[in-house]
Amino acid sequence: MAYLYELHCHTSEVSGCGKICAADVVKLLKENNYSGVVITDHFTSGGIKGTPITDWKNYVDAFLAGYRAAKAHATQDFHVLLGAEIRFPENDNDYLLLGITEQFLYDNPHLNSTSLRECSEIAHRNGVLIVQAHPMRNSMTIMRPEYLDGYEVYNGNVRHNSRNEIAEAWATLNGKIKTSGSDFHEYEDLARGGVWLEKEVLTATELATELKNGKYTLKKTK
Repeated sequence: MAYLYELHCHTSEVSGCGKICAADVVKLLKENNYSGVVITDHFTSGGIKGTPITDWKNYVDAFLAGYRAAKAHATQDFHVLLGAEIRFPENDNDYLLLGITEQFLYDNPHLNSTSLRECSEIAHRNGVLIVQAHPMRNSMTIMRPEYLDGYEVYNGNVRHNSRNEIAEAWATLNGKIKTSGSDFHEYEDLARGGVWLEKEVLTATELATELKNGKYTLKKTK
């Protein structure tokens, strides 16, 4: 039996571009036979929905609102895991942080004001994966592969040209983890991506382990 997990998903509670509230995110994914979701709301130094929050604890509290709202609707057969789509001031690249915990975010003040290199060092000390999201879109910058664990080789957002085939070739060339995600913001993005895991995972840390071990298959489109 395979377990389908969404790895790239936003909520309207936190991401300004997200149009679906956390409760509906869970409902819709369950209806489409997913076993779980990683909530990867935008985690930037610009604040929440463009509103700066200078106190780090308050910022993290606000960032976790979507995840916590989704978590409240988790069930025995549907799991809500924490992730983040982080961006640093150095460029417009986005990266999925997979395997994080709430405490990891609280313990690393202003992580989103650092750089990919600095964040990579912190993440790897804590067993967290850094996967570049939609790496071949316009305005993305190619970064040193050694700072990354993987690339999102399938991004299901229909409003962007993510050049998924090129992203997959690049990940293969560099020997990196490959991921797939719907990049779920609106109804038209629903259930276009994700990964089928060989086992049910209950935590973000367990998910990261399965990805490292290659125990999954990519889902691409409905």
